[in-house]
Amino acid sequence: MIKTILVPLSGGDIDKAVLDAALAIARPSGSHIECYHHFTGGSEALAYMPHSLHLMGAALRDAMDWAAKRGDTRAAASMRHFAEFCGAHAIPTDVMIPYGGISASISQGHHDPVENLCFRARHNDLVVMGRPKGLDGLPADLVQRTLLAGGQPLLLIPEHFTGKFLEVAMICWKDTAESARALTAALPVLKQAKQVILTNVDEGHGVDQASIQAVVNHLAWHDVQAQIRLPTNSGASTMETLWSCARDWHAGMLVMGGYSRGPTRELLFGGCTDSALTWGELPVLITR
Repeated sequence: MIKTILVPLSGGDIDKAVLDAALAIARPSGSHIECYHHFTGGSEALAYMPHSLHLMGAALRDAMDWAAKRGDTRAAASMRHFAEFCGAHAIPTDVMIPYGGISASISQGHHDPVENLCFRARHNDLVVMGRPKGLDGLPADLVQRTLLAGGQPLLLIPEHFTGKFLEVAMICWKDTAESARALTAALPVLKQAKQVILTNVDEGHGVDQASIQAVVNHLAWHDVQAQIRLPTNSGASTMETLWSCARDWHAGMLVMGGYSRGPTRELLFGGCTDSALTWGELPVLITR
């Protein structure tokens, strides 16, 4: 059961989609939605912008002023988005202890964005956040580092996503510890889905039919009925195949384990995790 959800707010357009996704997950359990905005001042924001390393003098001062104003704008927007969200759904914000219904809170942090976000992630059941967009004054690899150090599953939401992502959930299975952890983390969400599809991409070693059937049996014990669907071998990469299947099968979200080959090896040779974290048109629930 998911009782606490961390929702980082950027102050951008994606906040609405992220908050709506968190609300959909929170409804069945009356969960608490903990929103968080990381405020970045001028110098901190510039530190995450590679081109700023070449600025000097007046150009540097102008860039810092620009970044500081953007930081103020994002902070104000995130607070406004939170207030509008809670007002529209009549969500109380002054609840200090569990009371049996949906509640919400918001806080703001400064300085180290990765450590601040990971600290909060470790004390929640799920993190719902938007895909990285850039020019937001935050580290470009914030999502990757949160996945590695936050200790909790991430649900990544693409910008402007308005679909009903709980209609059809697609489990991207590999017989690995990472996939098993993702499956366990996703169980409360899978129980909300109207249809669950279990798939496996043959990466040259054949499809492990016994493993797939064992997953179906395991899910059945949790009252989740999964349909097995296997893609044809098209010669595309694993992630491209999964995205194609998701479109063909009208999936609303993907569930997958992350970094089964290790983050360093994926960085060098490419892999599904970084592809899923950085691009895609559907929400992805992913764990380390």
